[in-house]
Amino acid sequence: MSNFDDLLAATEEDYKASIEKNGLIELVLGGAMKREHYVSYLRETYHMVRHTSRMLSLAGARLGDDYRGLRDWFFEQVQEENNHDQFCMNDLRNLGEDVARVLAVPPKPGSWGLVSQNYYMATYGNPVGILGVASLTEGLGAELGKVMAQVLRDQYGLERNQVTFIKSHGGFDAKHIEDVKRAVNELLVKESDMADVIQGRRMTIHYYSRMFDDVLTTPIPS
Repeated sequence: MSNFDDLLAATEEDYKASIEKNGLIELVLGGAMKREHYVSYLRETYHMVRHTSRMLSLAGARLGDDYRGLRDWFFEQVQEENNHDQFCMNDLRNLGEDVARVLAVPPKPGSWGLVSQNYYMATYGNPVGILGVASLTEGLGAELGKVMAQVLRDQYGLERNQVTFIKSHGGFDAKHIEDVKRAVNELLVKESDMADVIQGRRMTIHYYSRMFDDVLTTPIPS
């Protein structure tokens, strides 16, 4: 098996338990999502993705010449991921929300955990572990993005300009997950790197699941 296959196998049970069976996905597909859930999802996602390009820049800057190929990969991804938080802002605005008011709410534990672990790996831990993070986030977008965008339009009547983050990432991430596979399979240098990539993916599953749970428990006005 390839490194990427090993990565998926090592975290398969975590993924099934925490992501595939997550209540938020069941809620959305079952037609029971409320507007407040979607607004909360966009807010928590904004809090997470607004840091991505800066985190990747910091991570790439710490990689020496023995990781030249991976360093180049990180810097390429900086450009790919820059300003994706604006999709969330535009979706909120097109929903008729007061964007400043919504985004003034601090990040909840899931998105806070994702941002914190990413900056930790980028600045103090092993930056290579971020490949594990990307394997989960890009994989989710590629697998669920277009499907969920269509569900939001068909079942909930949302307009095209209100689902731009989810829909666009269904396209972006189909390419990005192939980039991640190549990096995991070809650009690791040390044997110990794989353990850090697996840990990065495992903890991202944990925090992403918590972010979904945070959205699911958003207070709904009576």
